[in-house]
Amino acid sequence: KPRSIALSSLPPPSLWRGAPADPPAGPQVDNPFRSPSSGLTEMDGQEGLTGEQREALLLFKEVTAGARDDTASIQLLKSCGWSVEQALQLHWAAGEDIATSAAAPSASAAMGSSDASLAQPLLSGEGEASTAPPSVATSGGGQLNSFISWIARGVRRIGATILHLISCFFFGAGGMLLGGGHSGAAFGRALTASYGSQLQLPNFYEGSFSRALQTARKDLKLLVVFLHSEHAREARSFCTNVLCNDIVRGMLDENFLLWGGDLARMEAHQVAQMVHARRYPTLCVLLPASLDEVRVIGMVQGEVDVDAAIALLARCSEEMETHRSEIVARSAQHIEDRNLREQQDREYQEALEMDRKRAEEQAEQEREAREAQRLQEETERKERERLEREEAARRKLDEERKEQAQKLEDEVPEATAKIALRLPAGQRAQRKFRPEALLSDVYAWAGCVGHLPENEGRGLEIPGRFVLKTSFPTRDLTEMDRTIKELELSGTNLVLAEIEDDEDDEHHK
Repeated sequence: KPRSIALSSLPPPSLWRGAPADPPAGPQVDNPFRSPSSGLTEMDGQEGLTGEQREALLLFKEVTAGARDDTASIQLLKSCGWSVEQALQLHWAAGEDIATSAAAPSASAAMGSSDASLAQPLLSGEGEASTAPPSVATSGGGQLNSFISWIARGVRRIGATILHLISCFFFGAGGMLLGGGHSGAAFGRALTASYGSQLQLPNFYEGSFSRALQTARKDLKLLVVFLHSEHAREARSFCTNVLCNDIVRGMLDENFLLWGGDLARMEAHQVAQMVHARRYPTLCVLLPASLDEVRVIGMVQGEVDVDAAIALLARCSEEMETHRSEIVARSAQHIEDRNLREQQDREYQEALEMDRKRAEEQAEQEREAREAQRLQEETERKERERLEREEAARRKLDEERKEQAQKLEDEVPEATAKIALRLPAGQRAQRKFRPEALLSDVYAWAGCVGHLPENEGRGLEIPGRFVLKTSFPTRDLTEMDRTIKELELSGTNLVLAEIEDDEDDEHHK
């Protein structure tokens, strides 16, 4: 059955090195991705080991191509807490000594306990005599010099080992030859450089593993992951016989997306932990079902022949047709959800814009209403002030006319010039003046005529500003310093007319 793996479950970079790989879930016989045993016989050194420890020993010997015997491998794994990754790194760190011992098995037997001391591999490599501090029996300056030399050699070996570990982790145990970055073409050239220029390899994806997942998801293809280890026993046969097979190469190029990585690289090591690869080389088929779900639908590991690879690719290709409709439906649902969200966002923005415009219009209306109210209040205030001024002026004029009425002298016998006055309301009044009286005296009488004792109760209304005119012919009387006699006003009927304009003229009230 295919199983799903979450991309968020990848270990942090601090755990890429030295972290034990996830153990298989359940008994060994139930793991569908485990390759059959390579036929390793039981030895005396394996007595008392558990099933997982035997599996770790088998994996270690396969990756290292049997560079160590069972006793040395078990001791190295025990020193690393049965962590295959840590044991491999320590093995590669001491690569030169191990290669020498693997090339001459008799030499390893002659060295006796040198392989048995692999619990301290970081301090090996310069001979047996330098792995222990100098004897305390040495006396004098020789003892001090020997001790200082031993410390210096140890520090030098530790520094070289750390640099070697870093180089192995970033560039692989074979340097920069294999796994050239994220370039598929460089990875293919490294394989041909290692196993022969006559290799006809399939096309590897140009880019990182995450980019390959995105491309496979976009193109609705399965992603085939090839995990390579130059230390695996079957690495050469897999590259020369399986990957270069015409049928396998055609299926990979036509129906799949192929991504390859060397196990010594950080990214490939991370992918191996994600798919729980136990043996190498590994050919794993992944289905990028969604942005956060990747399914493992098939895997072959270790000793793989052409028929097994073709069967895996054919079966996964058939299963892809079943999953394709699910992916298309999920993609369509994703697009529909995205369109719905975009439509809702647009409608929300439009609603916000309408609310903003409505608020602006309401604010403008309120501003106009406040301005209109202010103008109305200003007009009313000015009108009130005008009426108050007019009322004050009227009261003041009324007082002045009352005073003028009190100051007006009574008629005397010499007053022989009779003048009649017609008011704007049609009311009439008359008075006798001396012939030598001035026209200004006539205006003074006309202004206070309503306040005279003989006119009380008649309701005579005299305008604030007026002019006296003759009735026929009509003539304005404005010469205030002329007498009645000179103006020939005796016995005439004068008309009192209100002045309605605001011009300041010479008329007197």
